[in-house]
Amino acid sequence: MTDVKHHIKQVQFKDVQENFEQIFEDVLVSSEPVEILKVTGNAILVSEEIYRGMIETLNLALIPGVRETVRSGVREPIANTKRGLDW
Repeated sequence: MTDVKHHIKQVQFKDVQENFEQIFEDVLVSSEPVEILKVTGNAILVSEEIYRGMIETLNLALIPGVRETVRSGVREPIANTKRGLDW
């Protein structure tokens, strides 16, 4: 898990009830999640595209070796990488 904090728009549940269609459209257009706040607990509203991307990322991370390969690649300086594909 990472300590990086991302700013997520927060909306009170009562406001979601009153403005659901607009909030829904904003999520679709902006691809930014909205945190819905309620006393009994909070929820995150994300677009289907974002949700599917998150699931795909989780599935890839579960494949043995993929996580380590990606982490290794992220640490590699750009200057040390190839410019083209060999295939």
